[in-house]
Amino acid sequence: MRLTGKELALASQGEWVTDDLPESVNGIGTDTRSFVDGHAFLALKGPHFDGHAHAHQVADRAAALIGDEKGVLQWQALGTPQLQVEDTLQSLGDIASFYRSRLKNTTVVAITGSYGKTTVRSMLEFGLKALGLHIAATQANLNNLIGVPKTLLDIDINTDVALIECGISEQGEMRRLSEIVKPDVAVVTGLSQAHGEGLGGLSGIAQEKAQLMAHLAENGWSVLGQGVAQTFKDAGCESAKPSLSMDDSSAVVWQLEGRDLTLSFADESASFALSLPAKHWAEDFALAATVILQLGKQLQQTWSFAAVAAALEDWQPVEGRMAIHHLPAFTLIDDAYNANPTSMQAALDTLAALDGYRVAIIGDMLELGKDAVELHHQLELHDIDEVLTVGSLMAGLQTKHPHRVIRVFKDVEVLQAWLVSKDFPPKSSTVLVKGSHGTGLFRISDALKQRGQYVI
Repeated sequence: MRLTGKELALASQGEWVTDDLPESVNGIGTDTRSFVDGHAFLALKGPHFDGHAHAHQVADRAAALIGDEKGVLQWQALGTPQLQVEDTLQSLGDIASFYRSRLKNTTVVAITGSYGKTTVRSMLEFGLKALGLHIAATQANLNNLIGVPKTLLDIDINTDVALIECGISEQGEMRRLSEIVKPDVAVVTGLSQAHGEGLGGLSGIAQEKAQLMAHLAENGWSVLGQGVAQTFKDAGCESAKPSLSMDDSSAVVWQLEGRDLTLSFADESASFALSLPAKHWAEDFALAATVILQLGKQLQQTWSFAAVAAALEDWQPVEGRMAIHHLPAFTLIDDAYNANPTSMQAALDTLAALDGYRVAIIGDMLELGKDAVELHHQLELHDIDEVLTVGSLMAGLQTKHPHRVIRVFKDVEVLQAWLVSKDFPPKSSTVLVKGSHGTGLFRISDALKQRGQYVI
């Protein structure tokens, strides 16, 4: 981004409280630990932190300081230009929205869903880059009311397509994200009971996710994953803007036999091999291909279906989301970043489809609300040879499957202690690690990556 001092005040609805103001600001930083010299420092506040108290650490390197009335009072001794706003989080989004309005030549694609957001976003990024476009995309987990504005502000003015992942956990957040992003295209990957505790069950989730279309561009359109259109209809939140459903015959369809995926569109088809026999990947490939084909029409590109399929063929998952590590001692499937009932079952189904000895290390799925116990109990273990559960909710699987090898652990710390004294997992086995981020199972993935380097 690049805004003058006057534009920054206008965008943030703030007021300069010092006589001098910066000629221009090229970025906004909110963390003193990763602050870039010459950017403006914006002080965010939360239940357990206040960025205003740390502004002095970067004041001599900042083009400006942005804070609320109470926070600015702490900065009177600092000589850095200071912009006072009513609410810093609100202003961060407002500044990003102001800059987004300048991205006249960039098609902004917003992606949400209860599952598959990151996978579809990474597939789109990979495929569109392979097709020769200049792409900007959400990095890591910057998909909330802080991360989305940061992603927007980092977009180069000459970007062809920006892929913005939008994640929420509370009511009202998606409408605000839509207001900030103002997407040209909205993609909803799929809906399930993820974050049901904060959003009011599946109907509440559907109503909240549909808010992504609240500020869709005048000529905007959407692509809805399998089952999403019906869920929206049942929740009474259908969009008036054009939409393409993956349940329609006009979308790309898929067929998976083992690891061999065939994508079909109209009278064409293309096939390639996946690194895992993952049905949810096949579904995501079809969704990504459908979006890219529609984008091609909008951007007046002449991509053939074969070219789109070829562009996606070599995609690999991002770390923590079904990332495959072929280690000397065993194979690790690291899916420890997050979990909900749909993605958990998909991961278990994928593991069960593999040959050899299969081990699942699965942790509680959090924020599911009143149905949490039942949703855990409904998980099917199929042909998985050994299961280690972490947390009180997953422990119920031992009662449901009394004849399976299921080891129950209270938490990650207890599992870590058990691993220290065991020759585990068996040599040449395949191990899946999956659970909600809050369970800390990513620590088990890290430990197994080290252990797997050595064949005992």
